[in-house]
Amino acid sequence: MKVTVLGSGGSEGIPVPYCDCRVCKGGDHRFRTSYLITVKDKNILVECGPDFRAQQLKHNFSLDYLFISHQHNDHIEGLHDLRHIMLISKVKMKKINLLVSNKLHKDFLDKSIVEKEGIRYAYNRLIKKKKFNLSLMDYYKEYNFKNFSMFLFKNPHENKVCDAFLLKAEGKTIIYLGDVGKFYSKSIEIINNTNPDLLIINIPRFYSIKPKHVGIEDLTDLKAKKILISHFSHRTNLLHHEIEKEAKKYNNDMIVAQDGLIIDV
Repeated sequence: MKVTVLGSGGSEGIPVPYCDCRVCKGGDHRFRTSYLITVKDKNILVECGPDFRAQQLKHNFSLDYLFISHQHNDHIEGLHDLRHIMLISKVKMKKINLLVSNKLHKDFLDKSIVEKEGIRYAYNRLIKKKKFNLSLMDYYKEYNFKNFSMFLFKNPHENKVCDAFLLKAEGKTIIYLGDVGKFYSKSIEIINNTNPDLLIINIPRFYSIKPKHVGIEDLTDLKAKKILISHFSHRTNLLHHEIEKEAKKYNNDMIVAQDGLIIDV
């Protein structure tokens, strides 16, 4: 099992157009955050953001499963590209297995919530035209798929929740947390009882900006063999090598994500 970091930037990416800050002028380049988890011959795309098209063209990956954690634009905007690929351009592709919580699915069908994110139409058209095999999941239940299992849980993020998962495959475990404003006690219990081979979490400002995002200081009591931190904003005011230096002060086993990084789990 391996994880490819397709993008490691925050909602604005790096560099930000027209920005003259030291990060945007420092040479770092980050697509919006997304990951590809490969289990044997199957690929699981985690998040489908605005840079999906560029990420696919760069890495040329097949798409078997798609997991979406919540309805913020930087996690779902790529659904427009999928609609164009599969419905407008009529590219012949196999159905994508969509892994999504029952709650998030209902949110996508709610015009008042999702239309302002500009994605409801694309989501509904892909569903209606049967381009997705829907796998609707409930929290705190385990689901079995080909070559892997997935246990779904959640954490608060701003005024929403962000769905998280525990993935088991090939005798290894990955926990994906995505965007977290704070940890539910049940989530800490799941993480520490699992002690995953890889824990993935987004900390856009590096340090805590609650209630939006936890920071590096909130991770010290989490048990994991490796922790991958990602989703960095230019407002960290830190270049990649500086983030690596700061991260080592907290945990020598911490991995700082950068686009194209491949991790063997």
